Amino acid sequence: MKILIMDDEPLILKLLENYLTMLNHQVASVSNGKKGLELFLQDPEAFDLIITDFKMSGLDGISVIARLKEEGYDVPVVFISGYGMADKKEVTQDLKIVAVLDKPFDLSELNEVLSQVENPENE
Repeated sequence: MKILIMDDEPLILKLLENYLTMLNHQVASVSNGKKGLELFLQDPEAFDLIITDFKMSGLDGISVIARLKEEGYDVPVVFISGYGMADKKEVTQDLKIVAVLDKPFDLSELNEVLSQVENPENE
């Protein structure tokens, strides 16, 4: 699977990049939403999944995904956040959100999400 990761925490970004690469996924990672949006728009067919931090300085993850939705893109998204889920459900209900993982999350949770994206008929 081809995955775009956006997170402004270098440690999280590197951990996800290394882990997903180890699982034989093709990974592109960026440290902010502006770079992520630009990268996606350069070649929208290059990504099967976006994993993004919900809140980042500058252009945050929700803004990036809302913009992609406005442009007509329908890529599956996993939000990761250190701020809890309660305030996100209303904001994300119109977007194609596969999961919201609260930091710190266990990699087994991420594995379940990846499995859902790769095999949607098994849900």
